[in-house]
Amino acid sequence: MIKIPAKVLIVDDERDFVEMFSLRLETQGEKVSTAYSGKEALAILDEKAIDVVILDIKMPGMDGIDTLKQIKKRYPIVEVILLTGHGSTETAVEGMKLGAFDYLM
Repeated sequence: MIKIPAKVLIVDDERDFVEMFSLRLETQGEKVSTAYSGKEALAILDEKAIDVVILDIKMPGMDGIDTLKQIKKRYPIVEVILLTGHGSTETAVEGMKLGAFDYLM
């Protein structure tokens, strides 16, 4: 069977996490782009076709919820998976209501 690689954008302000996670996905055959802020993620989405955004919620400046709102407004068919180590039920519910595909703690 032929596997079509997904175009994934990883967005997190923790550089070590982004580098390790992107290496793991690339090993699985995915095409990975990286961003270290919400604004950088939006700039990449303006330039590249992306299928899935894996988005950290807690980031300085534009946080993940604000970034999610902008992604869904500009690119409604892009799927967004919220990711955080500091999750709460309220944040999960808010993210899902705003159109996130899933929420991982």
